[in-house]
Amino acid sequence: MFKLEQTKNQVKLFGQLNFDTVAQLLNKPQINFDSAEAGEIEVDLSQISRFNSASLALLIEWMKIADQKGLQIKYHSAPEQLMKIAGAYGVQQELPLTSI
Repeated sequence: MFKLEQTKNQVKLFGQLNFDTVAQLLNKPQINFDSAEAGEIEVDLSQISRFNSASLALLIEWMKIADQKGLQIKYHSAPEQLMKIAGAYGVQQELPLTSI
């Protein structure tokens, strides 16, 4: 199960962010980048219960979309295990990702 809530600049993700849900989100993006104000979007990852390398692919893709629209995207409250996966893949420095 996966859920996304957005209010202008704030996005909160809930549930599992795995191969199945990421595939759905890549085919039909859920974030409305055009509603962002002040040139920034903040994504709260604290309620993600399951994740894997596909999760990183999604976060990188959203970062690219935000950049194309002239926005900054920040991911905060990432679970420690997600931070470790990002480190293992060598993308922790590239992603605007902070832990819980």
